[in-house]
Amino acid sequence: MKPTLGRLHVITDTSLQSKYTHVDLARLAIDGGADTIQFRQKEGSSLEMYRSAEAIMKFCREAGVTMIVNDRLDIALAVDADGVHLGQSDLPLPVARKLLGDNKLIGGSAVNFDELQIAINEGADYVGYGPVFGTMSKSDPGEPKGIQSMETVAERSSVPIIAIGGIKLRHVTDLLSTGIHGIAVISAICCASDPTAATRACMETIGTGRK
Repeated sequence: MKPTLGRLHVITDTSLQSKYTHVDLARLAIDGGADTIQFRQKEGSSLEMYRSAEAIMKFCREAGVTMIVNDRLDIALAVDADGVHLGQSDLPLPVARKLLGDNKLIGGSAVNFDELQIAINEGADYVGYGPVFGTMSKSDPGEPKGIQSMETVAERSSVPIIAIGGIKLRHVTDLLSTGIHGIAVISAICCASDPTAATRACMETIGTGRK
């Protein structure tokens, strides 16, 4: 059986802020009730990433929270993560499925309908679609889609959609009303003065957000 795909994906980040480590952010978000942690580290040694991912996986296991590794299939395998999220320039999804097996989550990324369909055809369990709004977490995020476009995306997709890109607490209810499965956030929690409180506020809104 595959792990549960949560509705709030907290993506850890240390490039937009330096107060907290990846492990700190995972722990604080879990304390706030996050149901999915995505470990995302773009720079650093593989050993450093492994140690961070291993510590995060320990927290997630203890709390019953789903843990996904961004980009790095090798790290996901090394720590027995619940899944991996792969972008357009990462290893192909079918290769990841062959290595991870059928009981792990594999997410794909899409910025348009063609990429969405490709990810679905290649076996993605869910697709991260965006950016919904402008974001500084990527150097080339693409044109913001806006909330209204997400309804069409949800209707066209045969797998759950996780909206990503510049999402703030005030956007959550409207986004969930489009029929998407959930949201992925970075700065709204990682850059918050109190990541635990920010996570709790998001989860409380998600609990009543879907119409």
